[in-house]
Amino acid sequence: MNFMYRLTPLFFICLSFFSCIRKTEETKGIILGFSQIGAESAWRNCNTRSVQEAAAEARVQLLFFNAEQKQENQIKAIRSFIAYQVDVIAFVPIVSDGWENVLVEAREAEIPVILINRGARMVSGNIEDFTVCLVAPDNVYAGELLARTFINSLGDESGPIYVAEITGTIGSSSAVDRGRGIQNVIENDDRVIIRYSQTGDFNRTTARHVSDSIIRTARAEGVRLQGVIAQSDDMALGAMQSFIDAGIDPGRDIKIVGIDGIRDAFEAMVKGLYYASVENPLGYGDATIAILLDLLDNGKKPDDYWVVLKNKVYLQKDAAEALPNRKY
Repeated sequence: MNFMYRLTPLFFICLSFFSCIRKTEETKGIILGFSQIGAESAWRNCNTRSVQEAAAEARVQLLFFNAEQKQENQIKAIRSFIAYQVDVIAFVPIVSDGWENVLVEAREAEIPVILINRGARMVSGNIEDFTVCLVAPDNVYAGELLARTFINSLGDESGPIYVAEITGTIGSSSAVDRGRGIQNVIENDDRVIIRYSQTGDFNRTTARHVSDSIIRTARAEGVRLQGVIAQSDDMALGAMQSFIDAGIDPGRDIKIVGIDGIRDAFEAMVKGLYYASVENPLGYGDATIAILLDLLDNGKKPDDYWVVLKNKVYLQKDAAEALPNRKY
């Protein structure tokens, strides 16, 4: 079969789009293919904008694709980037595994690949041999910071203290690492017991439904929940609404903490409904474009494979002052 007939329809959409912008004199002539996992949260949308804005500022042409939470869509997009012969590919891996074939194809095409926000791994071989670097925070540390913040809020309260954990997308590196960090801290405090743990898929609505189920189960079992530790703010906010609907006051009856640092979480903190948020940093766009330009202009990779972005924790008492400066 002729090669052109085997290309995905997505390729022709990309080709049509870039046949227009590639001629723009205001750009450097560098093309970045960027595949985002989706638009499941306010933080994710801002993460996308950070890459788009950094690329525009550097006059790097951006070929963007939203995978809508499907790995197969992301793999198709990456193959389209390869077919179009972009200069660099960057993507946020939806899950950690299943990238072997497409990363081999990118390497054979001599197109460098940058991982953003989430890591990936190879069944055979080292991921560092197939990608330039990983631009991401230390999610184990973020999970530890979240759990430590929750425990600090307890003061000298005696146990047992029953907690619900809302986890992220199953198989994603961020969910695995944040979960490991949470467990690292919780297992060293005999008072705190994670009684229920369910995935909210990093989605507010899903987490709300999951929390409805947890509340029903806890009531049936006679368990008094005193905390929610969620791997994202959107999931924590979904849980918060579920508790409010069930007549449980998040400001008095239960402490809720999450990760990302989104504006809605800060607004909930100002209202006294939410205890703390660990910020998921937003420097992805600037860092990625700086790495890309150094690589293409100077042939230089980052000194360390993992380019670590720093987390910061915000408590309820910090929220009013910090809220006006939140970008998302």
